Amino acid sequence: MVEAQNQLVLILCKLERIFPPAFFDIMIHLVLHLPEEAILGGPVHMRWMYPFERYLKRLKDYVRNAAKPEGSIAEGYVVDEALTFCSRYFDDVETRFNRPDRNDDGIHPTRQLSVFESQCKPLGKQSYVELDNNDRDKAEFYILNNSPELEPYLNEHKQELHVRLGEGCLNINEVHRTEFAGWFFEKVVNILIS
Repeated sequence: MVEAQNQLVLILCKLERIFPPAFFDIMIHLVLHLPEEAILGGPVHMRWMYPFERYLKRLKDYVRNAAKPEGSIAEGYVVDEALTFCSRYFDDVETRFNRPDRNDDGIHPTRQLSVFESQCKPLGKQSYVELDNNDRDKAEFYILNNSPELEPYLNEHKQELHVRLGEGCLNINEVHRTEFAGWFFEKVVNILIS
């Protein structure tokens, strides 16, 4: 960090050659002191005030009477605690404890393959993208290769390739990637026919 502090001074000197003097305001000068703060204070999460500032904002929102803010904060806090306690016992009323998640997309119909069991819904306008053959083959292999239900067929195809090409073949994974979709299609057709 000391090295960074020394380098920072040189970097700012080089920036003075490029930018006009108006660029160097108090915020640019503040960069000089950040490494020193990190050296003295340690990691920022050990001295981060953001959670406390958020809590103070919440307490400040309780104020209804500007003449007596302390009483308003105490009263608001007690009301919030009482409502929180009571809401734990309401089954038929929506509370913060039993409401669905903000991004809950509801129950999806069960898909046949686990790779399609997405728990989300699309956002925005629907658009169609036409894939060329290379991209389509890659997407097809991705789906087939990442479906746990097809694991026995993947292993069977690899074993057939080992027998056909030999154990010393270096590009067996590439051959597997290019030939598996066609091999699997033929396998399914044979199963359906018989």
